[in-house]
Amino acid sequence: MISKILTVNHIKGNAMKLSKDTQKTQKPYSRRSFIAASAGIGSLSLSANLGLAETITSSMRPISVEELHGWGEVPGVADIGDNENPFGPSPRALRAINERIMDVNRYDFGSYRKLETAVGEHLNLAKEEVNFPPGRARFAASGYPVYVEGGSSFILSQIAMIYGVKNGAGEIIEIDPGYAGVSRAAMSFRARFGTEIEIKNVPATTELKHDLGAMLKAISDKTTLIVITNPNNPTGTILPYDEIRRFVDAVPENIMVLIDEAYIHFVREENYQTAVKLSQEYKNVIVTRTFSKMYGMAGLRVGYAVGHKSIMSELRAAGNSGGIGSINCYAAIAALKDTAFVRHVKRLTNASKDYFYQELENLGLSYVPSHSSFVMVNVNQNGQALRQKLLARNIKVRTYGSSIIKNYIRFSIGTLDEMQATVGVLTDEIKG
Repeated sequence: MISKILTVNHIKGNAMKLSKDTQKTQKPYSRRSFIAASAGIGSLSLSANLGLAETITSSMRPISVEELHGWGEVPGVADIGDNENPFGPSPRALRAINERIMDVNRYDFGSYRKLETAVGEHLNLAKEEVNFPPGRARFAASGYPVYVEGGSSFILSQIAMIYGVKNGAGEIIEIDPGYAGVSRAAMSFRARFGTEIEIKNVPATTELKHDLGAMLKAISDKTTLIVITNPNNPTGTILPYDEIRRFVDAVPENIMVLIDEAYIHFVREENYQTAVKLSQEYKNVIVTRTFSKMYGMAGLRVGYAVGHKSIMSELRAAGNSGGIGSINCYAAIAALKDTAFVRHVKRLTNASKDYFYQELENLGLSYVPSHSSFVMVNVNQNGQALRQKLLARNIKVRTYGSSIIKNYIRFSIGTLDEMQATVGVLTDEIKG
């Protein structure tokens, strides 16, 4: 049986009560209560529309991979390996692209400053007045401590180059397992330019979270940069704001702390406080974000950093300021304003995620409760070997080289159809 068919009564009962327990961080391997897609129902109807619930339920027949044709994907593939938004970009972003498409023959040097302003206003950051000579207004700085660029990966590389290396040497501390984007950039610099830079990987806790105490102990006279990815990729775990604050306060001021919040919009903890405030209070904290995940704009490559104005100036001076396309900027500005779309995607993601949780439990597979758009699953066998089997059946997932998670596979959360088809193939491979 490919998947369990939900009953309308089950959805009705759960639609009336959204358990607060599902919004809190739980330890890995604990049994997860199933919301039965009530969050997704809310995002589609914006009300407890039980008629729509019946429609959704009746459509949950077994779905084959061959039937899939996701947004931006070829038919017959469940591409759930790159943490992309399967629901597409904001309609407002698409409208902004359409409205500007006929202007691409003209330079728009002020577009990225407008995006910096939009980000600053979105995050409620303090603005500093900047005066430019007459006739140069289109080049005027936004006045916000924000730096925008063509994708957050570019910014991570800049941070590795500027703050990971001091006087030709350095030491970067990161979690294992982690995204390691900064570490990869540092290793590239070392290979190309002979930079004396080392990577110190600190193992995650048993709950696959950052071990901040161990990271503090790992600091040496050589340490130049510490990276925290929150929520962490690939584990999906988060850190409480107060713990991050205490950690930052304990780190020497000459060491830069990067907090990558690429998946912050998916956090399920109610009223969760981000690290943006810390980036404004400390001169050695940078927070980075991207439009590639929640906002569904991976192909447009837009990311940003916030921090002390001096840090933003250094990043801008060493970067490609103005290199980000004007259409990309206007699409990002429109996406920031579409808060309804963000709620919509979060609800749909949570609905698919909770469905996936229940099916994993039915298969006897443990997982790490996730605050991101993906789930780490212990498949009780070599993850790389099973990944190849899934790939042969057009299910694209991700595994990692870390010995800590060698039996794990990271599944990006796709549409309900994609997750249902994935469960069918996974069931075949697990049970034979």
